[in-house]
Amino acid sequence: MKKRSRTAKQGRAGVIAVEQACNELDLIWRSLIEEDVGVDGTIEIALGEFPTGKIIGVQVKSGLSYIRSESETSFKFYPDKDDLDYWRKLSIPLFLLIHHPADGNVYWADVSSAFSEEQHDQDGVVSITFSKTNKLDNAFEAYLHGRFDLTIYSSDQYASLRKELEALVHRDGSGHGIVEVTALDLFVEGLWGLCSKLQFHSSLLADMIRKTVREREGQIPITYTFNRAGLYPFFSTYFSLLARHHIALIDAADISESLYGKLEYPTFIAPLTTNGRRFVKYLQAAGLPRVHDNQYMTLSLHPHVQIEVYAGFDLVDGQARFGPYTDVLAISFNAYLDYYHLSHWHRARPEQPAVEVARQNIHYHALRDYISTRFKDTPKNNVLFRHRDVPLSPLICWLMDWNDDRRGVPSSWLRGRSGTETMGFADEMMSILGPIGVATTREPPEPTFPNPNLGNGEYLDRSDASENTGAAL
Repeated sequence: MKKRSRTAKQGRAGVIAVEQACNELDLIWRSLIEEDVGVDGTIEIALGEFPTGKIIGVQVKSGLSYIRSESETSFKFYPDKDDLDYWRKLSIPLFLLIHHPADGNVYWADVSSAFSEEQHDQDGVVSITFSKTNKLDNAFEAYLHGRFDLTIYSSDQYASLRKELEALVHRDGSGHGIVEVTALDLFVEGLWGLCSKLQFHSSLLADMIRKTVREREGQIPITYTFNRAGLYPFFSTYFSLLARHHIALIDAADISESLYGKLEYPTFIAPLTTNGRRFVKYLQAAGLPRVHDNQYMTLSLHPHVQIEVYAGFDLVDGQARFGPYTDVLAISFNAYLDYYHLSHWHRARPEQPAVEVARQNIHYHALRDYISTRFKDTPKNNVLFRHRDVPLSPLICWLMDWNDDRRGVPSSWLRGRSGTETMGFADEMMSILGPIGVATTREPPEPTFPNPNLGNGEYLDRSDASENTGAAL
């Protein structure tokens, strides 16, 4: 006598549950009857009565055997290797749907996106984690709209989004230099590419602080911290808002790797979605005067600060007198990519030339660690900073704190364009006008960096760097 497969009824229940859910939403379910080899069907997104042509592949699983490590909030699914290999080859996004027989819900995972952040158990087996908040409901439909850039807000929704961005505030500084920066400020300041893209780098925040305090009268204490503890919650919530409201196409895995893998601030240029571009137009129509594209970009490193370390320091008749120099650090900076270039020369004896002991590109926190570790026992009076740019950046703020120098600087020092802005403007003009022969732009020649004429009157006598290739950080 023929028997029905024990799993057939359960499997059919999962497909029926998916079809019913799609029927209640603006989603068109199509079952693949023949040759199911890893995809059970497709779902096309509709906008009301109009199909969009945006289609995802769907694999449906049903039954407790597919649900492992279950908790109140999540569970895991362990795919077969053959399924994984096939799913990776698909030319359309693939979603895995699991029907839970105990509660009747269908849960989903965007498998194509999950490949970029695969989870492996201790034995190396790949697993996909399902959140129990991801059900086949209106939120799933909204996720698909964002996935295919179909999300368009109403004016009321844009007004609500603006309030949400304005309510997210980072406060920093002290005394006359206290500044509040909102997530809306960060969004507007990052507009780039004729308001079609969004930049992010931590120096955006420094530049916004500078532009806020430069018109104030009097001394500005440079006590801005740029520490992870203060900035991570602010930045992370900002990125989450961009993703949740489908404003920009940001790479969540890359941002997570920067924040929690490299322990550095992320940098990116992300295209605005249709919703994001319409939000910009909404802000312009609302009369926000700062909403325009005033960003330039350069890949060049610009001289930032020269640090000179001396063997001694004394005051003679009220004048600073430094002993022989021991170290010179030349630090260049690219604000748009948030990285520094460090060149470090060390002199063991006054009669010897300086030897290059370090030369490399380096990120902010690693550079801080290098300086604080290398010179932790150096008296702070023996260290001289010679700024080569506007003195408000994450590194300059940290150097002033590290050197116990909390004096204010005149607000006039913070005015004008930074060197990076000037170079970025020239690069932008050259890229536009140069190829068609309309104009030729040329950067003024950079002065020698490091400046070999040191603060104690000595001359930086350097040995050939090629003779010291073994030196490293």
